[in-house]
Amino acid sequence: MLRSPSDYKERFQPDDIPSSKPPPEPLRAKLLRAGAFTLLTLLLIGGPIYYFTKRNAVGLSAESGDSILIEKGKELAAVHLLVEEGKLVRALDVIQPLYKLYPDNVEYVSAGAWVHFKMENYRRAMELSRAAIELDASRARDHAVLGASRLFFKQYQPALKDSLKALELAPDHALAYMTIGEVYLKEGDAQRALTALKQAGRLDPDNPRVWTRLSSAFIELEQWDNGELSAQRALELSPDSPGIHFNLAMIYYKKQQGHKAVEHIQKAEDLYQKSGQLEWAGKARQNKDFIIQQFKLRPEDIIP
Repeated sequence: MLRSPSDYKERFQPDDIPSSKPPPEPLRAKLLRAGAFTLLTLLLIGGPIYYFTKRNAVGLSAESGDSILIEKGKELAAVHLLVEEGKLVRALDVIQPLYKLYPDNVEYVSAGAWVHFKMENYRRAMELSRAAIELDASRARDHAVLGASRLFFKQYQPALKDSLKALELAPDHALAYMTIGEVYLKEGDAQRALTALKQAGRLDPDNPRVWTRLSSAFIELEQWDNGELSAQRALELSPDSPGIHFNLAMIYYKKQQGHKAVEHIQKAEDLYQKSGQLEWAGKARQNKDFIIQQFKLRPEDIIP
């Protein structure tokens, strides 16, 4: 939201000495003079401030309470930089007024979809990416964002279709490959998932989600060593992701390493609990109890 200029308090000159006051004016004349003076003051002071702000910068509120000043015409570059720096709320503060004010500007709408997607607000990302495609269907990222967002609403075939369209437009789009891999995983086709996820990993090697899904594909294919390597890479990138610890627990269970399996399933349970994912916290707890029973572990064996 545009931030208003600083508040100004009215300042009145001290009263003149009574003997120096001019004769009283009629009330109407006083009001006209006061109104003219106020208007002139606003034009002299407020006009340049508004003109400078309108012409050179856009001031927006931020989660820290500080103003963000973005030079006009460079808002998209600022949003891109803020997303790269992980300052997603600030990025939204910049782009949201723009795509609302200019709903026919595909650049603003597309950037809004991307920011919402990065913030995991998938419903809004889906709405905005669809709107961007209606404005310009030749933009690969909007198709990829739409497909990836649909995945979270279990719209698997539409997600696959949108992702394939993104690859048709941009053959090296990592997000599209990752979505395709996840769709195949959901449909139980781990081999096809693996092919797509490997390509996503080549294109976006620092994305922990890609490596987590790769470990899931390797688990489905019972390739435990490859699954462990993929999960360890994901853990390096995102040590507090419960899904990574869950996968590692399953891998170590299959590799007959009970202590490591319990260590990671306990970590997964704690992280799921902390993030409010109670259903998955319960699943982790059940798996932990099962592993403890299978390996006949005692409490002193479990506690590091």
